Formats: sequence, C-alpha cells, structure tokens
Amino acid sequence: MDADPKPVPGSLEFWAARTPDAPAVVHGDRVLTYGSWNDAADRLAEALGRLGVGTGDRLGMRFRLRPEWFVAQRALGKLGAQLVAVNWRLTPDEAAYILGDSGSRGLVCDDEDPTGWDQLGLELLVTVGQEPDAPGHRLEDLAADDGTVPTRRHGPVKPGLVVYTSGTTGYPKGVPPGPTVHDLAPPDPETLEVGDDGRGRMATTTLLTLPIHHAAGPALAVAACAAGGTIVLHDPFDPAEVLRLIERHRVTTWTAVPTMLLRVKALPPGVVAASDLSSLGYLGLGAAAVPFELKRWAVSVFGDDCLWEGYGSTEAGMISQISPADQLRKPGSSGRPYPHVTVRILDDDWGELPAGSTGEIAVKSPTVSTEYLGRGPMGPDVLRDGFYRTGDVGHLDDDGFLFITDRVKDMIVAGGSNIYPAEIEKALIEHPAVVDAAVIGIPHDEFGEEVLAFVVAGGGERPTAEELTEFLAPRLARYKLPRRYEHVDELPLNPMGKVMKNELRAPYWTDRDRKV
Repeated sequence: MDADPKPVPGSLEFWAARTPDAPAVVHGDRVLTYGSWNDAADRLAEALGRLGVGTGDRLGMRFRLRPEWFVAQRALGKLGAQLVAVNWRLTPDEAAYILGDSGSRGLVCDDEDPTGWDQLGLELLVTVGQEPDAPGHRLEDLAADDGTVPTRRHGPVKPGLVVYTSGTTGYPKGVPPGPTVHDLAPPDPETLEVGDDGRGRMATTTLLTLPIHHAAGPALAVAACAAGGTIVLHDPFDPAEVLRLIERHRVTTWTAVPTMLLRVKALPPGVVAASDLSSLGYLGLGAAAVPFELKRWAVSVFGDDCLWEGYGSTEAGMISQISPADQLRKPGSSGRPYPHVTVRILDDDWGELPAGSTGEIAVKSPTVSTEYLGRGPMGPDVLRDGFYRTGDVGHLDDDGFLFITDRVKDMIVAGGSNIYPAEIEKALIEHPAVVDAAVIGIPHDEFGEEVLAFVVAGGGERPTAEELTEFLAPRLARYKLPRRYEHVDELPLNPMGKVMKNELRAPYWTDRDRKV
C-alpha cells in the first residue's frame, strides 16, 4: 500500500526507519535485520505486483517456520493482499480445497518437492529453495537485490490473514481477517522505544515455536515486530534446543502449548536446572488444557511472576487470560475475560446459567467473527445477540474467573452421566510416571459409552491399570474412572499441540450408527 510516506507506528517500515540494523528475525545462523527485512519485502512486493497481485487478492501460504515467510507476509501486506494460511501437513488435495474455497490466486510454499502444485491450475506458484527448473517462480529470485531501488511501500502493522478452522466436524471453513486485542489499543509512536538489555541485544526477544498456519503463530510474530523486538524461530520442536535458545539469545517471551512444556519437563534430571533461564519474563500457555501440576512445575522453574495462560478461539479471538498472581490461587482457571469481552455460560436453549453452573461458553466481543469466508453470516444456532457459542464447556466462579471443562463434542455420556475427559486427563498427568494422557468415550452396549484412557509413560515404567485406578480413586468420582487403559508411545497431535481425538476414536466407532 503506497501513499502516506509516514509509516504506521509498530509496522515493519516504522522499525526499518528507526532501527534498521537491529535483528528482527533469527533462524539458526541467519539474521534478518529490520532494514534487510523491509528491503526484501519491498522487492518481493514489486515482483508480485508485476505478476498481477494487488489489493484484495489472496495467496495461500504453506510454510514451516523460516525467514522467507516473514518476507512474503510483509510483501503481501504492502500490496494490500491477504494471506491464506495453509497447514504444511495437509495433502495436496486438502490444500487444494482451501485454496479453491478461499479464492486464492496462487500459493507461496517451502515444500521440499513442489512438483504437483503446478497441476492444480494455480495462476501463481512461488517456491522457496528450489532449483530454477522447479515449477513456478523462486522467492529468492523475486526478492533478490538486483542493484535497483524498489518502490518503497507501506504496509499495516498486521497483514490480513485468513485462517481455516480444523474441520473436525466437516470441511474446514475460513475465518476472514478481523480485529485483534492489539487493534483495540494501537501503539503510541512516542512510546515505541526498545531499550538494550545490557547484553547488546534487543530487550524484547520472542521465541517462536508455534506454527504459522494457525492464528496464534502469526499473532505472536506481529506482536514481536510491533514492539521492535527480535523473533527467534525454532522448528521442528526439540525441548533441549529450546533451553539452549533461551539461554543463547536471552529470550524474554515464549508462548507454548502444554505438550511442548511437558516435553521440557520430561527431559533428564538436571538438564533444566543446568540452563540459564533468567532472561525469560513471560511464559505463555494456551491452545489446550493446562494440567495444574504442569503449572506448578513451571512456576517452580521459571519463577512465580512469569507464567500466563490465555484462552481464545479462531472465531472469537482472545477471550480470557490468567496472570501469574492467580495461577496457583485459582487452580484450573483460564482467568478473567479481557475488558472488551463478555462471557456467558449457556444452556442448550441459550438461557444464561448462574455462577458455578456448567454449560457452553459464549462470547461477545469486537473480535468475534460474524461470518465464514464465502458463506454469509453465521446462523442463529451459533451467533445470537452478538454472542458466539464457542463449543467449549465451562463455568464462571463468583469472582468472574473462567474455568474450561472440555469441548462439547468431547463430552462422554455414560449411563446418563456427563463425563468431561479433560478432568480425567489432568488427574492422570499428576501421576509421576505419566507424561501425557488422552481420554475418549468408546461404545458400551449397556451404558452407551465407557471411558478409555490412552497413557504415555515416561522413564520406561508403565504403571498398571490397577495402579492408575488406585491413584485416581481419591481424585475423581467413581463413575469418572477409566474402565480401560492403553499405553502408547505418543499421542496423535495436530501442529497446535491438540490431541486429534477423532483418530483415537475412529477404530472403536467403526460400523456404528453413532460416530462420536
């Protein structure tokens, strides 16, 4: 987007003008400064513009964590185009559905083997790290410094991003760009100064381990850039390497999913203790239920003023957050709603339930999406009077703290009793020999469903079913206790660290009329 020669405060152009030599994106030994990042984005924007990409267009982005994504992201923002996030794990057919459904003109990807994408009839294909005879255009060539001065374009703080829902109950649906928490309080240019931490590095250094085809990863990247900080990329996830990166780069903020932190916790004794983690001032958790024992461990390792937990959804944005001061005081809570968010607990008929009652969580907020891409407004079964039904089950306590019990679709009904798997999973993970756990309902001829627990044990020791039941008995009502246990080496996870329970359920519900 050309026009105003004055960059938007917090934008890439803002920091390229103010601190051009400051490190912006670090990946291994590669460093993009704010100046070089902006220059490459300008060159790529000019090249894409010559190829016909302009305001209002959409391009798919299928990437692992690497600097080229940041260049492409900002190039599209400068052109007024939107990114369509495409999970790199998807098959070509699955990705083709998203590209077609979103009306994307093409795809920018870092696939090791891009052959096949040219068979989809895309107008434009841009690849990373491929030989010149690969299909489409090479991003490196389009963004290369040819000695000319590119047109200096200005982009927004947050380039437009279309994120597709997981599609666990059908085809995925695109959520169009909308306001975020940061948009509700835009930065003041007079306060945007990044100090030195005394070690010659930017005072804000973010470790990014979340994927960039979901809402959270790009949001963290945008927030880090808006603050003029350094973004350290790490992918694929290695818990020991995470500790090394925190120490080496003096990382100040890291947001993870619980599975990542559980893997750090499972490292051999002494590894965490031997790491200098004193620079970390913000450890964020989200995207899945956080076991209280994991929180307690994190507080003991990282300090009692470091741990935050956030709760949100693709459609609703960020909903609530719990501060370090309340982590141990309100065990199991996801905190209070943000000031701009109103939360209600509803029954099946949209009736509001009182404090302490369990029901579906509904949210009213300026960040709630009102439609899916190309599908018109959401129906009254999901959105009514500005309140969006999240599909999550929980309750509010008398102090206004939100507690999330489970997903509506994950609830187990056994003998007429509602059983929430997350409650059982949290209790199982408290067992010293259990690293991770997932609970599902499987068919039972008499009771409808019974509880099955998948258990990942650590240290080579696998507790018996009797031992696990004995451990759980004082913690859970009898009707909630698993009737069966299965030991597995690992749980199937999506890139955000959520257990893919549909994969766990599938073998048990084959040939059944009801598919839970």
